[in-house]
Amino acid sequence: MRGASHVRSGLENQDAIGWLPPDGVGSTIIMSVADGHSDARCFRSATGARFAIEVSHALAEALVANDFSKEDLTLVKRIVDADVAKHIVRSWRHRVEEDIVEHPFREEELAQATSRETPAESSQPDADPALAYGTTLITAVVTASFMALWQIGDGDIVAVTDDGRVERAVPHLPGLLGNETMSLCSEEAWRYFNVVVTGTPPPLVLISTDGFANSFKDESGFLQFGSDVMGLLSTEGFGAVNGRLAGWLTEMSQVASGDDISLGMIVHPDLITSTGGAATTSRPGHVGEAVSSTPAAPQEDPEQGPDCSPAVSDAEARGSG
Repeated sequence: MRGASHVRSGLENQDAIGWLPPDGVGSTIIMSVADGHSDARCFRSATGARFAIEVSHALAEALVANDFSKEDLTLVKRIVDADVAKHIVRSWRHRVEEDIVEHPFREEELAQATSRETPAESSQPDADPALAYGTTLITAVVTASFMALWQIGDGDIVAVTDDGRVERAVPHLPGLLGNETMSLCSEEAWRYFNVVVTGTPPPLVLISTDGFANSFKDESGFLQFGSDVMGLLSTEGFGAVNGRLAGWLTEMSQVASGDDISLGMIVHPDLITSTGGAATTSRPGHVGEAVSSTPAAPQEDPEQGPDCSPAVSDAEARGSG
């Protein structure tokens, strides 16, 4: 979703989200989100975010094509640890180089990058072209036998159990302050990847760009969202949650950080206990979690719909995304 602050300032939606298979249903789900940087020097970051997802998904597809079993978990970990980060960085930079050859930087783009206040020692796109495409990346690969996760930069991956327990599936790396983040355009970016491989996946996985977590007052409110969504899935089902996501994200962007928000859900309905219950229309975690800010009038980017896309991971490929 294009953030309210981006609407006010005229910035495009610099987030990207993608999933495989395209219909969001299958025994294996691959899903990624990427957050292009809003720094003036990163004037092609929306394109960089799209490239990040494309190269990450190509690698993920090659990984799952091996049809690993639960007994192969150690091998999967070895492959992911050794290959993912360097392969993605190399492939992403290759895509960036190709794009620059096809679409050289325009004078007005470079002028925009240098017209705003930046430290004198800061890199510039003419000296470091990849900077113009700077972006974070999060990918979740969920199969029947394992879950592989990789991340560079900010954003979040949350796992939720059937009974509503929530935990960060990939811990945040220390060392950065405030709004700073590592990026695919960082020097030796492969060193800053966080990679996790686990056994049987949980029934619900949420991945999001940082605009989502920044819409909550604190960590507990953010984690409560996952628990509340699990409760809605068990009482009202997948369709009810899917139908409300766009409204929830619109509300969060308007009353909280104002940043672009991308949120993806991977749901395994066979692992969720259906309890039934009264219908509810309120947003999960609605009470007391939103950061106070000046809301923007409701607006929708006519070319960019809400970035909220659940996918169903189901051995029988039932349900719909």
